[in-house]
Amino acid sequence: MKATTKIFGCIADPINHVKAPSLFTSEFVRRNIDAIMIPINTSKENLKDVIAGLRKIRNFCGLTVTIPHKIDIIKYCDKVELEANQTGAVNWVKFNNNMLIGNNFDGLGFIAGLKKSNIVLSNKSICIFGAGGSGMAISFALLKYNIKELKIVNRDKVKAEKLVKRLQNFFPAARIKIEELNDPDISDSDIIINATSIGLKGNEGIPFKLIKTKKNCIIADIIMDPEETLLIKEAKRLKKQVHLGKYMLENQIDLAGKYFQLW
Repeated sequence: MKATTKIFGCIADPINHVKAPSLFTSEFVRRNIDAIMIPINTSKENLKDVIAGLRKIRNFCGLTVTIPHKIDIIKYCDKVELEANQTGAVNWVKFNNNMLIGNNFDGLGFIAGLKKSNIVLSNKSICIFGAGGSGMAISFALLKYNIKELKIVNRDKVKAEKLVKRLQNFFPAARIKIEELNDPDISDSDIIINATSIGLKGNEGIPFKLIKTKKNCIIADIIMDPEETLLIKEAKRLKKQVHLGKYMLENQIDLAGKYFQLW
């Protein structure tokens, strides 16, 4: 590192599961870019103070944002781009002349990963567990691909209802349903996505019963650590096609590099 090194951060709580710092720093080295990404462990209570402090670091250029800050961080942004405005969640923040600009690449990165795995979305029934920052971003991205139906399952039903209302404001013709958490109807879903924190180290578990899914249902997870969650392991045991959480981040690398004008 030099005095001119551009510093990026990955802000989260907990922080031990995040892969972004090592992935991005490795990419900076590979591309011979004078930059580094560091992990920043910050609680929700301290988020405001941490952002205020980062604003004062002249060579601090931006953040990738993950659980649990994707929604709360919006209030500290001076401007939000289209994707972030639609979803109400931010997972990238650009520090530009002391102005914080929020964006969201979760949905775009997730869809790019599906496409690279040759997973077709058109006319598919999709169920997503989780209505938080990632769930919102992925839901918005999915509705741009002529899917047959979107089912949403969330622990907080009011939060799920707010997401549906937000989605329908932008996609009034879309077919969207809320399923009950305790007994969701996932029997006709072609793709099921876990966009909750269930599966992280320290929060092991499976968010739904795989025996209730149809035979050719594709099981996707957004958890990156562990790479294979209990959900993914059980789905593989049942001979189902799976889609790993790491692909969402890997496909955001190119998007973020262009956004920060690094390549």
